[in-house]
Amino acid sequence: MSGNARSAATDVVVVGAGAAGLAAARRLLSANRSVVVVEASPRIGGRAFTESETFGFPFDHGCSWLQGPSSLPHIKLAEEAGFTLVDHSEPHGLLFTPDGPGGEAEIEAFDAAADRIAATLGAATEDVAADRCVDLSDPWAAAAATWVGAMDHGVDLFDLSTADFGIYGPYAVDALVREGLGALVVRLAEGLPIRTDTAVTGIGWSGQGVTVRTTRGELRARACIVTVSTGVLASGRIAFHPRLPAATQAAVDDLPMGLLTKIALKTDGNRFGLQDSSYLTRAIHEPLPARACYFLAFPAGWDLIVGFVGGRFGWELSRDGEEAAIDFALGELAGMLGNDVRRHVLRGRMTGWADDPLTLGAYAAARPGRHAARAALGQPLGERVFFAGEALGGAYPALLSGAHLSGEAAADAVLGQLG
Repeated sequence: MSGNARSAATDVVVVGAGAAGLAAARRLLSANRSVVVVEASPRIGGRAFTESETFGFPFDHGCSWLQGPSSLPHIKLAEEAGFTLVDHSEPHGLLFTPDGPGGEAEIEAFDAAADRIAATLGAATEDVAADRCVDLSDPWAAAAATWVGAMDHGVDLFDLSTADFGIYGPYAVDALVREGLGALVVRLAEGLPIRTDTAVTGIGWSGQGVTVRTTRGELRARACIVTVSTGVLASGRIAFHPRLPAATQAAVDDLPMGLLTKIALKTDGNRFGLQDSSYLTRAIHEPLPARACYFLAFPAGWDLIVGFVGGRFGWELSRDGEEAAIDFALGELAGMLGNDVRRHVLRGRMTGWADDPLTLGAYAAARPGRHAARAALGQPLGERVFFAGEALGGAYPALLSGAHLSGEAAADAVLGQLG
């Protein structure tokens, strides 16, 4: 799937071989349009990345949950290809206090705090910072707010747009993929004309068509679909000629990347009395953003406990480095399960989305008051350059499903323009 990018004119160049780019290419090819997908990385999948070298079994560095509508092609493909979908729509969870596992009263209090926050944010009529709407005086509000903000959206409540919170659609499927969601996404790339190790450095969109400049030469096309992250767009790694219009540039600036960092701990098989694919949450008694790490224990049955750290503390811990992150996560886990857990952890790994130059974060989060930036970024340039990706995921932003659906939508818009 790699090769020299200099070629004759094509209908559409797709920039990025992540979920959005693959979906766009599949849609265009099904309409008998010529397509070239260029990908800066040597691998396919973008932020859907499964690898087995670290632990000896599949580990999803990026997106892990297949969530969204029943129309997603990943569902049928998983069945046909023998992938195992593990339902995660009603996961079991444990709650921990400083004195040990929480009882029924603590669980009810936490659930009530989470429900109040969700109801309050869901009922917000203005697009403002979420912390302006939430009462954090409840003893369990900080823990619930950390899930809602840092863990779910990659930003803390004071960086979370209430409108961003309120747009999510229903899930017909909510599952973990035992063989890896990234591995499933790569299956969708089979047969597509993808050129890896081909970084785009510039996109010219004056005159007729587009000129896509890459590290392996130029490509000329009638249209282009850009699926890179808003972090990459903001970095200026891709130079647009003419420059991005003011409204598009403002939209990019108003959709900065949030961060969710995973700290995975491989165990020796001891289950510590926990159910597979269950959550571990602890009480927080400090101001937000809290130095909190919540866990998913033994996802899809693997000998792995995955810690999640998001928002501002996620960026801080990523800067501290992998060794510090693993030490912190192990300390948090020991605080929940007891210090004996340390001797059952064999090794750890921190994901590197904060420093990855091809992402510069995990997923986009609209600045408070700037939710409309998502729609603004979706406007094409000169009816020739179209944008797609999880930032434009409609009712499923930040999710694989949203990225896929946005890729299909961008392809449909291109097909409408090409006639």
